[in-house]
Amino acid sequence: PNIARINHTQMRQINLAFCAKSGLHPYLPRVTVKHEMKRRFLKTIPRVLVVMPNVEKACRDKLRGILRYARRNGPWDVQTFDSHPFNTQLGSLRNWKPDGVIYGNDPNLPPFPHLCGIAGVRLDSPLKDALSSVRHSSRLIAEAAAEHLLQLGLIYFGFVGSVPTFGWSETRAVSFAAHLAQAGYTSQTYASTHPEDWGLEQPYMRAWLESLPKPCGLMVAMDLRAKQVLDTCLAAGIRVPEDICVVGVDNDETVCENTTPTLSSVLPDFEEGGYLAAELLDRQMRGLLDKPSHIQYGVKQVVQRRSSLFILHSGHLLSSALEFIRLNACAGIRVADVVAHMNVSRRQAERHFRTIRGCSILDEIQRRRLEQVCKLLRETRMAISEIGTRCGYGSEIYLKVLFKKRHGMTMRDYRKAYGKKLTDKR
Repeated sequence: PNIARINHTQMRQINLAFCAKSGLHPYLPRVTVKHEMKRRFLKTIPRVLVVMPNVEKACRDKLRGILRYARRNGPWDVQTFDSHPFNTQLGSLRNWKPDGVIYGNDPNLPPFPHLCGIAGVRLDSPLKDALSSVRHSSRLIAEAAAEHLLQLGLIYFGFVGSVPTFGWSETRAVSFAAHLAQAGYTSQTYASTHPEDWGLEQPYMRAWLESLPKPCGLMVAMDLRAKQVLDTCLAAGIRVPEDICVVGVDNDETVCENTTPTLSSVLPDFEEGGYLAAELLDRQMRGLLDKPSHIQYGVKQVVQRRSSLFILHSGHLLSSALEFIRLNACAGIRVADVVAHMNVSRRQAERHFRTIRGCSILDEIQRRRLEQVCKLLRETRMAISEIGTRCGYGSEIYLKVLFKKRHGMTMRDYRKAYGKKLTDKR
């Protein structure tokens, strides 16, 4: 199946299967460790310091996971080390001494020598020391991107890394090429010539992009770097996705929804990473670990947008229609609206969809709407009637009948089965 259509539960199963095969440890074991220390009972509410910037969306997702764990298993007194202008600053840590610390990956944050000896976990930090750690799996990220591009029917591929090059970027490049090699394909990697100056580098990137065989699938190590690739394609007149399909990493919506065209991106399960870091820290503060533990988390999903809406042998017409449906499915659009957007006859439009997508225009609209319905059922407590209205259904009864037909269960049962897992995951 197309990885863009894989739901959260299926992606979680893929992560577990992959990690079992490769020897990774995506989730903290639910059993007590073999050499367990004597359990310590907490006498006061634990003070937990999160040393991580809150500017990037990925960091905010990780913080959400930390706070979610604290809410369910606390209470905790969680403070972040930032400089918000309208909030009392944390000040000296000698006046507010934490019981545990979660360290992020910001190299610009000051050192904390007086925190030595305090329970600590590194979250996606490049530092490797005596502390326990939780890190994303760059290998899984690259696998997801490669599989997504392979499912589009492409046979030419390339990779653009971070600037400067970091270890995680190199791992993604190697893993991307390795997964493609298993399918019988090769990948070209872009080498930055002027990493210190974008104005000097862009002409070289342009020449490299123009030299690639077309159509080509391109993985970029992160979304901001992918924006530079899309800007260069736009300047060079290289069509995206017709000539080059681009997939970034992080799913930073501020970037992805405002590029030309909109950017597809691999979304690592950052919130799960934050949750695991908090869980690992909790075990340390309670004396349940006598040695450092190192675990990894995987991918939540591939969020497909227009930059990878490539349909083999279809041209721009169908990819434009799919993007129109993606943006407007929940706004109450009808088949006639899609046909008008395509500017062809209804018969020709339907033939395009059935030949290439294997479904009708209405089926595609319903699929997008039901995806959003499932998301709201899993992630919110919104009333079913309100979910129907938000997703473009005028009749709640019709939605309930359609949902049960497609998923084999009622909307209420779906929420109990999957929403409860989200709420009480552990």
